Amino acid sequence: MITGSTPDWSSWFPLLGISRTASVPRVPGIYRVRRRDFDGLDYIGQSGRSLRERLGALSRCHAEQMPYRDPHTAAPALWALRHATGCEFETSYITVAGDSHIRKGQEALAIGLYRQEFGASPTVQFGRVPNGYRASSPNNSRLVAAGARFRGGLYVGPSLAEHSVGAPPVGPLTPATQSQSWCGHNWSEWVALSDARSTIPTKAVGLYRIRGDCDDALLYIGQGVLPNRPLAHLAKIATAGHAQGATFASQHRLEVSWVAAPQRPANQLLELENDLVAAHVLHLNCAPAAQFKG
Repeated sequence: MITGSTPDWSSWFPLLGISRTASVPRVPGIYRVRRRDFDGLDYIGQSGRSLRERLGALSRCHAEQMPYRDPHTAAPALWALRHATGCEFETSYITVAGDSHIRKGQEALAIGLYRQEFGASPTVQFGRVPNGYRASSPNNSRLVAAGARFRGGLYVGPSLAEHSVGAPPVGPLTPATQSQSWCGHNWSEWVALSDARSTIPTKAVGLYRIRGDCDDALLYIGQGVLPNRPLAHLAKIATAGHAQGATFASQHRLEVSWVAAPQRPANQLLELENDLVAAHVLHLNCAPAAQFKG
């Protein structure tokens, strides 16, 4: 398990042919990918089933044509890096025991620690694609029926969302998860989640955090349009069998605090959200209780 800045990663293996590398296990875990001789990372990901299988899907970046966004969403971006530079990729991994809540929390921590060290995310993290390229579409029957499936590749045209620059961390991964200055942000006062519509500016965009009865840990960290996004979690309480709704329903107190960030594109909000989850995992050794539960 990753618990600090120097996790016990495996040695590096060539990404090409990884599905035939017997020393890469068929178990859940986290992996990282870099260009050979590159001082940094290009991608960090996780698999809940098989590291070898997931990395095998990513190795489709070696195909002659740019692959589709599935079975691996980052394969088109790595293909673009190879096409532009002729690079070769290598990968290493760490196994993670436990469910998706634990594993995805550890993935967020790995990304957050990297961002603290380098001041930026791995090159193609959060859907980013190199300039001069357009990523392929996903590959599913609905898109095929609609004639909307397409192969990406070289691109000349207006800048796309996938070309958006990243955001550096706003501040360090600090421990006081419920303070008004947590991780360098200027958080609002806490208000009852049920009062969010009357207290949060309508159609504001930014980050939010939800707390329950605990005065240290959080229930959820999110981003998007406010107050609609946090209120959507409240509505899940009424959905029978919903894991996240059950977590919220078990609390006597449900309060929300937010940071408006109207000028930030979606990929930057995701980066800053990840930093917050990383700080929570780093200092409390777990993701917020309702995180990654739908």
